Amino acid sequence: MHAPRGVRAVLAWAIVTAVAATLALVSAPQADAATKTTTYTVASAVWVRASRSTSGKILGQLAKGKHVLATGKATAGWIPVTYAGRTGYVSSSYLKKDAKAASVVVTGPAGTKTSTMKVPVRTKAKVSATAIKTYAKGTVMAVTGETSGIYTKVTVGTVKGWASTRRLTTATSVPLPRTVASYTTTDTLALRVDASVNSTNRVTIATGSTVAATGVHSGSYSQVVYKAKVGWVITGYLRAAAGTDAAYVLPMRVSTLTLAAATPVLAKADAAADVLATVPAGTTLRGTTSDGVPLANGYTAVIWNGTVAWITAAPAAVSLGSSSLDKLEPNGKAAVLEVRAKFPQITTIYGWRSSSDYSSDHPNGRAVDFMIPDYKNNTALGDAVAQYFIDNLSRVHGTYVIWRQRIWTPYNGKWKAMEDRGSDTANHMNHVHVSFEPS
Repeated sequence: MHAPRGVRAVLAWAIVTAVAATLALVSAPQADAATKTTTYTVASAVWVRASRSTSGKILGQLAKGKHVLATGKATAGWIPVTYAGRTGYVSSSYLKKDAKAASVVVTGPAGTKTSTMKVPVRTKAKVSATAIKTYAKGTVMAVTGETSGIYTKVTVGTVKGWASTRRLTTATSVPLPRTVASYTTTDTLALRVDASVNSTNRVTIATGSTVAATGVHSGSYSQVVYKAKVGWVITGYLRAAAGTDAAYVLPMRVSTLTLAAATPVLAKADAAADVLATVPAGTTLRGTTSDGVPLANGYTAVIWNGTVAWITAAPAAVSLGSSSLDKLEPNGKAAVLEVRAKFPQITTIYGWRSSSDYSSDHPNGRAVDFMIPDYKNNTALGDAVAQYFIDNLSRVHGTYVIWRQRIWTPYNGKWKAMEDRGSDTANHMNHVHVSFEPS
């Protein structure tokens, strides 16, 4: 049975209208998504972090002049961006919003990716572009971290172009930086994520370990490679191996100086010298003379950017209330202030002392004893203090915690019983002991 010609015309019109409506529905969200695409230009090199905080884990770094794709609006001074297959955060002060969305953005670190199937490398980031060459599965390709739509910018030998992101491994293999010299550590050091006193510790490097340095420095820190991990350590604790080129022999720390006032760091011992940086009050610098003794002209030699710089003699830092606490290294001092604010019940704290039967941490100013009031009936307070440091050990640059004849280290990740030393004090029954890395 056939429908009349008029009915067939009406049906045809209805079908065309329905298809057009469907296409409009399908394409509308895509068009809407395009209008909501926001990119930013990187004003100066900046870290991408895993959280909205300068202490957040570093996912990678964006170079000046590159573009990044935002995934949402700025919150508390941080802009969420797409990076390494997840959402990262960049300080909004380092980004400038693009008037027109950039077509090429950085979405991950530079390094290498491997093709997971046969993949053509094209002249442009689109399927209609000319294929320069087609590569087999398993081909290693250098990537810049830049993408455009569903394509990744790649280099294979002398061939540069664009490969389908879907045909490459998700993870990027990031090569270690080139190193220029080997050093022996003269103290226990924190391998920090970045060159900052507040930076997270990646791993603790034992005294006498061998590290390789890249020759890159930032303020009081030097970049090194240790057990295939890249990070920053405090300059002044790295002794160059015999035969090292003089250009890579670093100054050694002799004293530790904590500045009570904002202080300019000068290129020479001269008031007219170039100012390398102005460091805020509370900054710790390493001196190259005993106890930071000023030279005859009133300037003190300090370590800065991998070499010797100069400051005018600065007054001692504000006292923590006792010589025992004032002689602590900066990490210990910071912990004292933190505990006083978080656990006001603790009013008695000890730090430096001239000798110790068990370790050099107290004589070196790197251990603090937090005395627990009424400790026999107040173990809950001691438990809370001990757990606080365990939870924050990396952030505060602690090395271990002792409480109630037990020791906790990040190597074991659990409490371990200690030998009986004969008294409640020696067995740490009345205080929580925390040791710290040099700072």
